[in-house]
Amino acid sequence: MKLYTAEEMSRADQGAQRLGIPGGFLMERAGAEMARLALEAFAARRTLVVAGGGHNGGDGLVIARELHRAGVEVFVLATIDEYAGDPGTSFEILRNLGVKFIGSDELVAELGKADLVVDALLGTGFSGKVREKEARVIEGMNDSVAPILAVDIPSGVDGATGEVQGAAVRADITVCAHAVKVGCVISPGRERAGEVVAVDIGIPPEADVDPSLVWTEADSLRGRIPRTSEPAHKYSAGALLVVAGSRSTTGAPQMVVRGAERTGCGIVFLATSETSAPTVDLELTEALVHGVPEDGEGYMTAAALERIRQLSERASALVVGPGMGTGEEGRRLVEEILREVESPVILDADAITNLAGTDALASRSAPTVITPHAGELGRLLGSGAKEVSARRLRSARSAAEEYGCCVLLKGSDTLVVEGERVAVNSTGNVALATAGTGDVLSGVIGALLSRGMEPYEAARAGAWVHGRAAELWLEESSWPAETMIATDLLALLPAALAEIL
Repeated sequence: MKLYTAEEMSRADQGAQRLGIPGGFLMERAGAEMARLALEAFAARRTLVVAGGGHNGGDGLVIARELHRAGVEVFVLATIDEYAGDPGTSFEILRNLGVKFIGSDELVAELGKADLVVDALLGTGFSGKVREKEARVIEGMNDSVAPILAVDIPSGVDGATGEVQGAAVRADITVCAHAVKVGCVISPGRERAGEVVAVDIGIPPEADVDPSLVWTEADSLRGRIPRTSEPAHKYSAGALLVVAGSRSTTGAPQMVVRGAERTGCGIVFLATSETSAPTVDLELTEALVHGVPEDGEGYMTAAALERIRQLSERASALVVGPGMGTGEEGRRLVEEILREVESPVILDADAITNLAGTDALASRSAPTVITPHAGELGRLLGSGAKEVSARRLRSARSAAEEYGCCVLLKGSDTLVVEGERVAVNSTGNVALATAGTGDVLSGVIGALLSRGMEPYEAARAGAWVHGRAAELWLEESSWPAETMIATDLLALLPAALAEIL
C-alpha cells in the first residue's frame, strides 16, 4: 500500500497530466470509483453530498452524479458560490439533471433524512483549524445517525500529518484517490478515518512519485532479516545484553529476554538488581543472569556500570531500561552506558525517562533506538503526552532530529523515524494495550539488532512482528482482545517472524 501526502498526490496528478491524461479524466475516474464503492458498501436510498471547493469538492460532485444515475435520491450542499474548471462542469451537469441543491439552513433537516452522507468538504491539502462556517457543517455531519463516506481525508484532518486542531469529521469509511493519504493512518486522524480504501483513478506507474512515508507490511520486510548460516554458533546468531528490572519489577526483564530468544537471538545476558537475580535466574533457563549493585530500594545504581561494561563486550547489542526505575542513580547509569558502549543500544521505558533534561543521548554517535510511548517522549521533549498525542509525526521527527537516533513511537499507528525516513506500522490491535507488551517489543528489536540489522530496519521489522503476533493470538484463540496478556505473544513470535523470513 502506498502512502501519499497532499504534495505527493499533487505531483503524481501533474505527472499524469504531463503524460497527456487530462485532470478532468482523473476526477471523473475518482468520483465514479468512489460512487461505485459507496453503492457496494451502503444500501443508501437518499444521500447528502457536502461539497466544498477544489478537487475534493469536484470529486464529490461527480459522486453525486453517479449516485443519481444509479437511482439514489441525491441532495447536494455546495459550500461555495461558484465552481470553475472541471468541478464547474460537474456542477452544471447536476443542475441539468435536476439534482436538488440545498442551502446551509436546510442542512440539519436533510441530515435527519439521509441514510448516507458524503464528506467532500475539505481536501488533503487542509491544515490548521477549521473555520467556524465549515466547523458547523462538520458538527452537523457528526451529529447525524447516517454513515459518512469521506473523500480522500475526513474534513478537518491534516492530510500530511493526521493532526486535528478543531472540528473533524468522524467517517465510517474514507475512500482515497490512487493512494492512501498519510493523515488517514496516523493518529488522531486515524481514528477519524474509519475503514480506509484506495481506488484506482487511472494514474499510470510512470507518473508515480516516491512516497516520503513507508507503510510497513510483510512484502516490505521479506528478505531483510539475517538468517543463521553455517558455520554457526550462539554468538554468530546474535548476542544481546539486557539491562533491566529491580527488586519490585522482575517481570519486565523476563519478557525482554524471552522476546529476544523467540526472535532468534543466539544468547542473552541479563544484568539486573542483585537481590532479584536469583529469582529471575530460576525462570530464565536459557539466559545468563548477573546480579549487579543496587540501592536500598532494590534499583540498580551507577556502581553497576563496570560489570555492565564487561558484559557488553560479549554482546552485539543492548536493551536498557524496562523496570530499572527512575532517579539520580538510574540517570547516571544510563548516561554512562551511552557514553562507554559502542554497540547498538535500545532505550525503553525508564531509561528514556531518566534521560529527560540531559545531553547524553544527543551526544552519542553509536547506533541508538528509543521506543517511547507518548508520555515518555513528552518527558524527553519537555512537551507532555498530550502534545505528543496531538502531533505524533511531528514529535517523532523532532526527537529523531534533536537526539540523532531512531525513534519508535508506540501506538495504534506505531511510527519509526530515523533522519528523513519514516515508516508507519501496519500490524497490531487493541489487545496490545496491556502491561508488558512493550517489554516484549524491546526484546524483539534487540534480537534483530544483535543479528546485524541496522536500527531503522530492525525497529520497523520488530514492530511488524510484534503486532502480527497479537493478530495471530486473536485469530487462533478467538478470545476477546481484552483478555490477552503480554506473555501470550511469546509463543506466536516465531510464527509471525516466519511470515517475513
